[in-house]
Amino acid sequence: MSNSPKSVEMSDGHRYWNGDGGDTWARTMDVSERNFASMTAALKSRAAAKPGEQVLDVGCGGGVTCRELAEQVLPGGAVVGMDISATILDVAEQRHGGADNLSFTQADIGTVALPAEQFDLVYSRFGVMFFDEPPVAFRNLRNALKASGRLVFMCWRSIKDNPWIYATTAAAVAQLPEEHRPAAPADPFAPGPFALADEEHTRQLLTGAGYKEVKMEPLGDVMRLADVDTALEYLLELGPVGNALKQVPADRAKAAERAMREVLQGYTSAEGLNVPSATWIVTARP
Repeated sequence: MSNSPKSVEMSDGHRYWNGDGGDTWARTMDVSERNFASMTAALKSRAAAKPGEQVLDVGCGGGVTCRELAEQVLPGGAVVGMDISATILDVAEQRHGGADNLSFTQADIGTVALPAEQFDLVYSRFGVMFFDEPPVAFRNLRNALKASGRLVFMCWRSIKDNPWIYATTAAAVAQLPEEHRPAAPADPFAPGPFALADEEHTRQLLTGAGYKEVKMEPLGDVMRLADVDTALEYLLELGPVGNALKQVPADRAKAAERAMREVLQGYTSAEGLNVPSATWIVTARP
């Protein structure tokens, strides 16, 4: 594994994450880290990385989880952070590239030649829902696990189980002309945040890729989203309706934003803006 990013083939995912998608995530990653703090702690506890272990962090993003894992596996262990986006990995390298037992590699999990039986732990926080070919990618990851190793990842449950996204989206869409309303995806399992939300589908995907002892633990948590303005900006950058609002007249876009703001204000309390979240913590053995 190289310490510096390498070029990868131009899949759909590669084009997106090395274009606007990667730029957007790089801009918002600090907000994401704050939003995901509690969920990350739960996932890290379940993964239970140990001193001496070799770890692969898939879709590692800005490298925060990699750095934490690298600290956990000392002495003797090492972490490879892998992501398809050179843009995002540049941030990871700048912020966390100094650790001797941590390296970053740009790669598409569906096509990269991973070393066989190399890792004790394959870990991912919201990084495995975007594979262009999930069966191929998950088989590749299984082959990279030692016989005694484990797969541990977090993914979103359904959008309806995450009302701060669902309700704000519905409120915005109601303000848009019919021709500008985003259509539901033709394939509910297409790459995207909710691609692994369906429990039966994800179980079948993993067992089909050769995993055993597949467990899906529902995690209900509270995300602390700072304030309404920050949360609204975040949803407009990353949420399902952000692009649609760029295509409509300004008055319609403003009406949609006001509707989203009203929904978010319903979650405010004396402690700030706290919204319920719903995820899976998924574990499996090779």
